[in-house]
Amino acid sequence: MIHLISNDDSYLIYTMSTSDVVAKLGEDNPFHIKRTPIPYSSVWKEPLCLDFGPGEETTKELVPDVAVRNGRMFFNEKAYSLLGSDLTQDGEFLPVTYLGGTGYIFNPLTVAEKYDALDESVTVFNEYGEVENLGFREDKLPAGTMAFRSKAGSYYDVFCTDQMKKAIEDSGLVGVCFHPDLADIGGGATTQH
Repeated sequence: MIHLISNDDSYLIYTMSTSDVVAKLGEDNPFHIKRTPIPYSSVWKEPLCLDFGPGEETTKELVPDVAVRNGRMFFNEKAYSLLGSDLTQDGEFLPVTYLGGTGYIFNPLTVAEKYDALDESVTVFNEYGEVENLGFREDKLPAGTMAFRSKAGSYYDVFCTDQMKKAIEDSGLVGVCFHPDLADIGGGATTQH
């Protein structure tokens, strides 16, 4: 089964400073606003600095183990040590720092459409070209795929297989929720209780 990964809104959320991105990656690499799944490891020479702050629903002043934003994921050192090696086939890990720690941004490079894994029989777009219903064919993804993105949703969200969901839940990592409604593009943020 495929799941949409969304943030658990009770945790702090991260942002990246435009000036830090431009200073460290250059003006030609607007990583913080360009969601296209392209590799950045060749230009990512030093860690970017993340700022964690509260959102509207934040109830815990805690940095999550895992978070999702703009088609990428944050992993703290604990999450990276538990899942990093399992996800390397699906993307790249880029080092970051934040007040009180270090971690990684996971940049998923596996795209469903590249493997004909978008299920066109259930995927529906409205008159504005926005996704209303979204489905994938997991059997078309490369063997072992745990996380991927989709052009249908403008690469905004990260989707995962049961394998990744189970790995995060079994490890006791906090910060994300999993939703079966894959077309909740850009939404799905929930507070887990």
